[in-house]
Amino acid sequence: MVIDGKQVACKMFPPGKKHGPEWRAAKEWEEEQRKLAEAGLLPTQTEPQPAQTPTGYARLLAWGEAYLAHAERTMGRSTAVEKKTHLTAFFAFCRENRIEALEVITKPQAYVFLSCIRDERGAKTANKYRKNLLAAWHWGMEWVEGFPQIISPFLGIKPFPVEQKDRYVPSEEDVVKVLQQVEGQDLVFLLTLYFTGGRRGEIFRLSWERDVRLDIGKIRLSDNKAGNGQKRFRWLDMHPELVKALSWWREARPCVVDNVFMQTHCDGSLGEPYRQRNTFMKRLCERAGVRPFGFHSLRHKSAAITFVTSGLNAAQVLMGHYRATTTDRYVRSAGLYTDHSAIMAALGGSGIGQAVGGLLEKSFPHEAATSWGNCNLGACNPAAPV
Repeated sequence: MVIDGKQVACKMFPPGKKHGPEWRAAKEWEEEQRKLAEAGLLPTQTEPQPAQTPTGYARLLAWGEAYLAHAERTMGRSTAVEKKTHLTAFFAFCRENRIEALEVITKPQAYVFLSCIRDERGAKTANKYRKNLLAAWHWGMEWVEGFPQIISPFLGIKPFPVEQKDRYVPSEEDVVKVLQQVEGQDLVFLLTLYFTGGRRGEIFRLSWERDVRLDIGKIRLSDNKAGNGQKRFRWLDMHPELVKALSWWREARPCVVDNVFMQTHCDGSLGEPYRQRNTFMKRLCERAGVRPFGFHSLRHKSAAITFVTSGLNAAQVLMGHYRATTTDRYVRSAGLYTDHSAIMAALGGSGIGQAVGGLLEKSFPHEAATSWGNCNLGACNPAAPV
């Protein structure tokens, strides 16, 4: 049957006894079709009609729905939700301003939309909207039939300037104070975060069967950062103290489930994996009397310690970054490149630095060195360039 220009398979009912379930369903369907025919609501054409490409606002929505379906298939849940929020807000803007076609969206209109986001939620959030809408537009150009092959109006808008602030990384003393506030599973959970440098979601997803090898001291973390829908995995060595903590928790857990960490506060959810723990760290920091920090700051602390002791490459491996430039941004945001005294101490403590004193003593008379140290070079040494 052809309905609205599309070939649709009719519902076929199997044979059955008269007045049985199948017979009644068939009679109801026939009666419904008869009424539609009498009202003139059934199509009369017999030749299949070409499918019509959506136009106007319908095409805007079709693009958004297709891109969000792609995001749900290939990206993490939080990323897909963020993109849905941003596209929904932009479509609401288009509807309010009677923008009904992709071709008529202009750079000034895109700028007005992003400026409203900046004024309401800040420049950093507005830049996220720009990034996601630009990505959706480029995806539509490649994968959506009939999508206009024109430059995205968001491409010509420069990101809004954002005041860069050093990311807060707690001191070792504050981390210890927080750890002293917990015990049992909560302590093991925080130790796993610290010793692996993992993301919160990576720790929530841990499985005893797939991800933890206590016998060889290995743990596997997974993320959804590949961008193609595939999970990425990385195996890490476990510190002996983490092996000890996880071994204790595996024996002490209240019920045997595959997920490593579980909800224990409610009988109805006992054994279920955590999805979020929004107020957990805030409450711990208040009890410890320290400046509040979250799970991600603990991850940064692990990376900071690793970077200071073993360098950028080791921090990159710990954090699971595929690009060193990503780790470099984390390190810079934590202010770890600004301590010049540490650099000077390292240079001075090297074999070269330790030899410099003897070289200077040998090369310059003591009296000359003393006199130079008590005056300006330009005033006491006329021959010196100024």
